[in-house]
Amino acid sequence: MSGAGNVSNWTCPGCAKVRRTQFCPQCGEERLRAKDLTLRDLARQFAKGMSSVDGKLLRSARAILTGPGTLTAAYIRGERRRFLGPLALFLVANAVFFAMQSLLGTSVLSTPLQSHLHVQDWQNIAQALVKGRLNSIHETLAVYAPRFDQAAEFNAKTLMILMVLAFAPVPALLFRARHRAAGAHVVFALHLYAFVMVLLCVSLTIGQVELAVGGGGLESPLVDSLLSVFNVLACAIYLFLAIGPAYAASGTSRYLATAVLAASVAVLFVGYRFVIFLITLYTTS
Repeated sequence: MSGAGNVSNWTCPGCAKVRRTQFCPQCGEERLRAKDLTLRDLARQFAKGMSSVDGKLLRSARAILTGPGTLTAAYIRGERRRFLGPLALFLVANAVFFAMQSLLGTSVLSTPLQSHLHVQDWQNIAQALVKGRLNSIHETLAVYAPRFDQAAEFNAKTLMILMVLAFAPVPALLFRARHRAAGAHVVFALHLYAFVMVLLCVSLTIGQVELAVGGGGLESPLVDSLLSVFNVLACAIYLFLAIGPAYAASGTSRYLATAVLAASVAVLFVGYRFVIFLITLYTTS
């Protein structure tokens, strides 16, 4: 006789129906057992509850890293139960990226106020805006700058979704002949930036290792330049591979689309710094 046949009657706490099977066929609740609240069983339930999420996460991460574009294509055609949703995957990658920067005490996307005022291409605009802001809040630059830098670092870590939203119209324009729904391009962008954050974590690790062996780490102009080239090339390779399955791109147009998309990612990183400057300037007092 099967195990299911040996289960005595029990009342499901979810739908209040009397059942004879181990699991309620209506709501999926499992029949309680005497040992359900032991520490061992709590650990088993925790592992069981996490396994489906972990399985989806691992499959999704593997698809992002080893088969660029395949996860986007799978989502668009409706294959979703086996994978983590694109927004959830992006948020997990963002959380890992945030945690790694916090752990290492560095930020690769924020820029100090002094850099905005004296180094960046928009320094003249920044000087005028900062002067007006300081006058409006009756604050001095010396007192305001540390607060700005701290807030900018936090904002840069948490607002990467802005780059996703800014990037999505680019493939929508390039592949408008495919007549894809707007959401398909957002999915592609979410998967791309999940990959980008993994890539940035790798760059942070390389910089930290270089620092540990006596180098300058990310503060070294040479290391910074080499990692920038590495990141751009890795993004370009990802995009070239991804637009094949995601948009059925091929031939010469695939190379041209890759160049435009990779350039867009690079430009958006620069634009992101300026946007973070504006957001931080007008939300920090």
